[in-house]
Amino acid sequence: MTAVSSPACAIAGKPPMLSMRDIWLRLHRWLALCLGLFLALLGLSGSLLELKGPILRWEVGAQMLQLAPGEHGTLLQQDAWIRAASDAYPQLHKVFGAAPPRQGFLESDNVIVFGALKERPGTGIAMIDPYSGEPRGFFVFEDLWLAKLVALHRSLLLPPAWGSNLVLLYGLALLGSLGSGLYLWWPGRRSWWKAASLRPGSRGNRRLREWHNVAAAWLCLPLLLIAGSGAWLARPDLFTWPGAQPMAIKPLFSAAHGHLLLGTPGAWLAFLCGISLPLLYLTGLLLWWRKRAARRAVQSFKETSHDTP
Repeated sequence: MTAVSSPACAIAGKPPMLSMRDIWLRLHRWLALCLGLFLALLGLSGSLLELKGPILRWEVGAQMLQLAPGEHGTLLQQDAWIRAASDAYPQLHKVFGAAPPRQGFLESDNVIVFGALKERPGTGIAMIDPYSGEPRGFFVFEDLWLAKLVALHRSLLLPPAWGSNLVLLYGLALLGSLGSGLYLWWPGRRSWWKAASLRPGSRGNRRLREWHNVAAAWLCLPLLLIAGSGAWLARPDLFTWPGAQPMAIKPLFSAAHGHLLLGTPGAWLAFLCGISLPLLYLTGLLLWWRKRAARRAVQSFKETSHDTP
């Protein structure tokens, strides 16, 4: 589609009307130029959080996260875990709860008992053997690089009251960017397979645009799910009716956001989606810059030719 100006517009000196494609193109471009860097940061931090297990083992050591060697009997009750943590680590001022092995945000074969500290702000994490109740280690979550990565992804390192609203805004912006990009890419009557694959022999800007379009087309559906669930998780209170309990359905949205409800294969796909956001931002920015430079070069040439006697 192309913009068509009516005789009335030409006589009145008004600019030509924009086609629907031009409108979506401008929306896609300005969302990327204004918010693309923040979306890239959220995507990159989200992809790294898919590797939180290896990052945690690197920071605190694998021994703290593993069961003690030897035979194991039956699991102790939660009260016994909390009591063991309070006895072994008096720096815990108030225990908030205990996550059974492999069931918390942090991946561990041991029980994770967490709570407030006595001497300083922060969350104390006690690792307790789930069978014997023996202490396996203790650390303060906020001292980890992993905690800073979580804060970047959840609130852009800002106070939660501000950061969560911004993350909601960026989640909605990503939905708009994906929707506008999908409209611009939509093959219509053309071959879907050709539209979603690289053309042999293409080079330069054409090849760069194909990489941008093809990557976004293949990852569009999981990216839409991640963006929508991420927007909900940023401010769940805004998306629930009065009297509802958003925390009751939070695990469902967390699973959709973290691994697309597909387990380990979904986690790897979510990792790929997170990595794709900075790559899509960089390729789109490069395409825009090259087109802008080429337009300026043509305009400069026209002005020079016009001024030459």
